[in-house]
Amino acid sequence: MEEKEVKKKNDFFKKYAYKIIVCLIIIILIICVITLGIKLSESYKTQEKTTKLGLADVGELVTQTCYTTVLEDSKVNREFFKLFDIPFTESRQIFSYDFEVDASINFDEIDIKKIDDENKIINIKMPHAKVYKTTLNPASFKVYLDSESLFSRIDLEKHNSAVKKMQEQAEKDCVANKLLESADNNAQKLLSGIVKGNTNYKDYTVNFEYKDGK
Repeated sequence: MEEKEVKKKNDFFKKYAYKIIVCLIIIILIICVITLGIKLSESYKTQEKTTKLGLADVGELVTQTCYTTVLEDSKVNREFFKLFDIPFTESRQIFSYDFEVDASINFDEIDIKKIDDENKIINIKMPHAKVYKTTLNPASFKVYLDSESLFSRIDLEKHNSAVKKMQEQAEKDCVANKLLESADNNAQKLLSGIVKGNTNYKDYTVNFEYKDGK
């Protein structure tokens, strides 16, 4: 009996062994295909980033900051039927704040127009820098004169309005002192560095063109 049972088991394994082997081979092939597919996908994504020269997903980037101090002279008078100021009714404040004005470029708007591999030239089209943010430094507040009359006063609304005008003046002063031009120059240097940081383009010349044509 024992010999018959052993023989039956051997016959069973012989009968189904090839099917088991075939199934194992199929499973191994499926695993290999999936693994290869993942690697190909990763390779494609890496190549896509290389084609964009590392400019993707940067967003808004500050390339120049201007520091300036703005002085404000606020005064309020009582008037006599809008004909003249009534003496001794003037309230006056002279104070200053420091401001930081940031200029930036939007990397989402930068286009690689042409890559000339024969002449080793890359043409980039980009927007001009713009004022991105103006920040008041509250710790820089200085008072030079604070004279208040019983007949008139500078309320919070007038004070806030004065501070807003100071912020606008800070932006105008920085733009007048070549803030945006400096930001454009720094952006070009940064972009050239990014391009040449890619070993495939380290010997290329980078030319820039602005979207407004200027």
